Amino acid sequence: MSACKQEHKPKETPHISETERKTLNNSEISGEYSVKTLNNNTENLGNLIFDFNSEEKRLAITTDCNNITAEYEIGKNKLKFSNAISTRKFCQGAMDNENTISKVLPKIEKFSFSEKELKLLSNDNKVLISLIKTEKSE
Repeated sequence: MSACKQEHKPKETPHISETERKTLNNSEISGEYSVKTLNNNTENLGNLIFDFNSEEKRLAITTDCNNITAEYEIGKNKLKFSNAISTRKFCQGAMDNENTISKVLPKIEKFSFSEKELKLLSNDNKVLISLIKTEKSE
C-alpha cells in the first residue's frame, strides 16, 4: 500500500509549467533588458535599459537622462520593488519616461517570464512594463 501512496503524491502536487518553473529562479531574470512597452506606450521610449542583478537583488534602470535603482524581492510569480532612488538631472523633453517609471514601479507586484520577454504586472495582471532581454545578456 505504501507504493500506491507514493504514486498518488505527484498527483497531489500542482503541475508547474516550464514558464512557471523559470519564475521560481531569481537568476533566470538576471541581465539587461530593453523596454518594449511602458504603461501601454510603445513610442518615444528612447534608450531605456533595465538591468537586473540577481546576486544583489537590485534593478538598475538607465534612461536618456537619469539613472534609477531599486531593490527587489522575488518569489513565485511575485515581484516587488522598494527603496527606489534616482539621480536628479533636468533634461528638457527626456524625462517623461522616468516620471512614468516612478509612478509604475510601486504598482508592480507580479511578473511573467518566458524565453526573452519579461512582463512586469500589476496585482490584477495588467502589463505595466514589457521587457526584451538583450543579446548582451545571453
